[in-house]
Amino acid sequence: MKKYLLLLGLTALIALPACAELTVDDTINEEYLINHGYSKETARIVQKNQAQINGEPLTQEIDKEYYNQPVVKYVRRFFMYLDPSLDDHTFLNDHNMNTTSRYDDL
Repeated sequence: MKKYLLLLGLTALIALPACAELTVDDTINEEYLINHGYSKETARIVQKNQAQINGEPLTQEIDKEYYNQPVVKYVRRFFMYLDPSLDDHTFLNDHNMNTTSRYDDL
């Protein structure tokens, strides 16, 4: 019995280094997050937060020129008034985060 436990222990010690080590950059990768069951929106938010932390601009997949046309802007605002859950693409979009309190915080 002791031989089997020793053999099992040695096998476990040999097999342990075969496990891949993951870094933080690996775990916040969009492909990694989607493959581990997170939604595309969650992966986008993680990428946006990481770019914001590093001070890098993250380009959106949205065609800004299309949404800045006057008619499209009016129609979108009307539908956003009717349905507040409509995405206006401003969530986590380059907000100016102030870490100190100011007079306009009241």
